Amino acid sequence: MSEEFSFAPEFKKVMKKLGLTYNSMRLYEQAFTHQTYVNETKGKKLENYQRLEFLGDSILGFLVAEYLYDNRNIPEGTMTKIRAKFVCEQANATYAKELEIDKLILVGHGVRYNDGISDAIIGDVFESFLGAMYLDHDMEYVREFLVKHVFPKMKTDDYGFFIDYKSKLQEYIQAESRNSVNYELLSSSGPAHDRTFEVAVYHDGIMLGKGIGKTKKEAEQIAAKNALGIVAGNK
Repeated sequence: MSEEFSFAPEFKKVMKKLGLTYNSMRLYEQAFTHQTYVNETKGKKLENYQRLEFLGDSILGFLVAEYLYDNRNIPEGTMTKIRAKFVCEQANATYAKELEIDKLILVGHGVRYNDGISDAIIGDVFESFLGAMYLDHDMEYVREFLVKHVFPKMKTDDYGFFIDYKSKLQEYIQAESRNSVNYELLSSSGPAHDRTFEVAVYHDGIMLGKGIGKTKKEAEQIAAKNALGIVAGNK
């Protein structure tokens, strides 16, 4: 992350916005630290988030299962499918972005400048954040956090908030043509800790849509979503 970025003030701002308290900022700093950042700042003796992610993944899976068991009168097989939908990389990354905790992630310069922080990393950090929250407080604190920010999405089984628009566009195009779509990076701008990417999606040399996001993958998803609206509307 750029030298201008300071974890503490940004962390305090996000926690205040979310109405969360904390006892150990260092624990949360670990939850947001990717191995590439550790490699570039060896003098700080930081730990990466992987152990906290392991813990948070188990906690999230358990609390989602508990919520479904207590609040949804549905068969075991259906509960398993719903949990898989709401506890996955795309869903976790979406939660993190909505809460704006993705802005706190500490990664190496190469990650930020080349592709931006991927949804895989963001999703992992959501789980490590929960792991840190559990150690800093307790299970009930994490449960209340999920009750407010995650469980409401499960009341209607609405998966639309993390639809893979790239896959849907590819399926739509291939139903009409044998040729695939391709994505092209048009521009990237902004400081290292706040990059913006603009991507266009093409089919047979024709631009179908454009998208802007904080990562290339996010920009591609937005471009695909915009393209779907155009090609489906013109059919």
